[in-house]
Amino acid sequence: MDFSIYLKLFSNAVVWALLAVAIFSYGKLLSLLFFIKPCQAWLMRCNYWIAALKTLLAALPLLGLLGTISGLLSTFNFMSLNNGLDMQEMVSGGIASAMYTTQLGLVFVVPGLLLHTLLKSKVATWQVEAVCVR
Repeated sequence: MDFSIYLKLFSNAVVWALLAVAIFSYGKLLSLLFFIKPCQAWLMRCNYWIAALKTLLAALPLLGLLGTISGLLSTFNFMSLNNGLDMQEMVSGGIASAMYTTQLGLVFVVPGLLLHTLLKSKVATWQVEAVCVR
């Protein structure tokens, strides 16, 4: 198996942006869900972060699309500089590497949205329990 395409991915700034947004979002979601005990301060923090995290998660597929577009543009630029499709293997490899960013964006967003939904559910449940206790 040729791992050079995976090494080439890490030279892409969009991949690093995808990783940074995903790691930040997952870290914040996991800390709110599992590492902080629910209390009034936790509820305020969750309400503060819920909308922002949803926006960050929505940015992941868009970043993936940005990576795909930039990869396709560089592939078409390569084709124009080399007078067409003389190097079809090189062009298909460039298109394949461009599609990986979209795949990464989609792979990162699905579990994040599930965690986000779980957090919203936990917040709603805690609010109901807090009202019932009073």
